[in-house]
Amino acid sequence: MSLDDARNIATIVGVFVGALALLKGFHEYTQQGRQKRAEHFIAMRSRFKANPAFIELCDFLEDDDIRLAEMPFKKKRDFLGFFEEIAIMCNSGLLHLGIAHYMFGYYVIDCWKSEHFWKGLDREANYISLFKDFALQMVSTEKTFAFDRDRLRL
Repeated sequence: MSLDDARNIATIVGVFVGALALLKGFHEYTQQGRQKRAEHFIAMRSRFKANPAFIELCDFLEDDDIRLAEMPFKKKRDFLGFFEEIAIMCNSGLLHLGIAHYMFGYYVIDCWKSEHFWKGLDREANYISLFKDFALQMVSTEKTFAFDRDRLRL
């Protein structure tokens, strides 16, 4: 084997090793992004489930309880704001719409359809436009939803 042959083989091996390292780095970067999205999603889910006001609101929304009309504005505002945060995560690509629907859509739709929740509030107000858009997305998604394990991932 000549010096030129050895140099060519070394170049080919170097390019191959470099390409493998690049692919491995890309894979690690992708996994890291998924892990961060998962951590953020789990924190949001925990925040939702641990909030006593949200638990109470969800219980009342189940039957559109008349007590919703008397709930303090602050509780309703915080509830809507939480779902707007979920909507922002979806709009930013941090959370897939299908996951948002599967985990939170039921509550968003119940809230949007509730007559008693919206007593004294304007569903068309500019300050809840994001919630309205998200709620309408959830309603639309609900109509065509079919469970698909492969689509429900972070």
